[in-house]
Amino acid sequence: MKKFVQLALLALIVTGAAAAQKGPAVDVFGGYSYLNLRVPESGVTTAQNFKLNGFDASATIGLFRHFSAEADISGHELGDCGGITGLGAPKCSDFSYMFGPRYTFGDHSSRITAFVHGLVGRDQANLLGLNSLTFNDTATAVAGGAGLDYWFARHVGVQLGPIDVLYTNHLNADGASSQTTYRVAVGVAFRFGGNIPPAQPTTTANKQPAEAKPKTHRSWIRPWHKTVEAPAEGEETTTATNAPPTAAPPARVASVPSRGMAIHSLGVVVAPQEFDGARVLEIEPGSVAEMASLHIGDLIKSVDGKVVRTPMELAAELSEKAGKTRIGIQRGSFVTETTVLLAPH
Repeated sequence: MKKFVQLALLALIVTGAAAAQKGPAVDVFGGYSYLNLRVPESGVTTAQNFKLNGFDASATIGLFRHFSAEADISGHELGDCGGITGLGAPKCSDFSYMFGPRYTFGDHSSRITAFVHGLVGRDQANLLGLNSLTFNDTATAVAGGAGLDYWFARHVGVQLGPIDVLYTNHLNADGASSQTTYRVAVGVAFRFGGNIPPAQPTTTANKQPAEAKPKTHRSWIRPWHKTVEAPAEGEETTTATNAPPTAAPPARVASVPSRGMAIHSLGVVVAPQEFDGARVLEIEPGSVAEMASLHIGDLIKSVDGKVVRTPMELAAELSEKAGKTRIGIQRGSFVTETTVLLAPH
């Protein structure tokens, strides 16, 4: 049973990590664990307190913004169980597997996150009996506790915890009382997925003009984003039959609102955000930004991993970019990167 659970959790971690590249947030943890195992007095054991060392591993899959489903396994062992040493000395051990919900304080934009969880499962202990021989006993396990993560890189961090209070009911059938012990773990955490889900893009095309022009409409011509006046759909031209053809009006460069700065390579108008990036004010229909599902209100914070703090810095970083370029954006409390394809200058 122990090997089956270990293989199941390993499959969950590998599958979750692979699927999470384009799916929900998946956190994987592994590290050292300490367990204070209190063996109760019963008809087959004396009261003892063992301090066991081992491992703890867990995987969580994000279900909502702060809630995740967690799977946890841990294993601990003591070589000189009961103070007996030498060849053939008994070994006490404990193995548990539990599942339950986790609530995380913070999100992928936070350097430090904290969590609390509640887990339920099974605990298998190898205990020392009255005859100095060990025997196995399986019981219900319930754990509750908290932990802290420090993310020193986008996908890698250090985790302190979980620090859990562990309840088990070993040897109840032999007259023992239920046990309340504790365990502490520390190790490395890895994070996958959790990108901003795609949404219907919001562009200036969705806005209703204050005064509609009955005879003309505005057409965007890529890649230079120029506008020309043309007859509206369904309207007839008023040019006389015998009148000489008139030359088409020259194309005009789209006007830039005074409250923002146009970044033509992306097809956006942006404004400063207190030296914290460039806030998207407008998105040109058919532009690179629209194809990348950028939204009005998004905060552009980096280009190919380099932080940009103002629209001028954004324009400077994009001035020599061509081809695939990574744009870091923040939407509300979510932070992610999207890859765009820029036309050569």
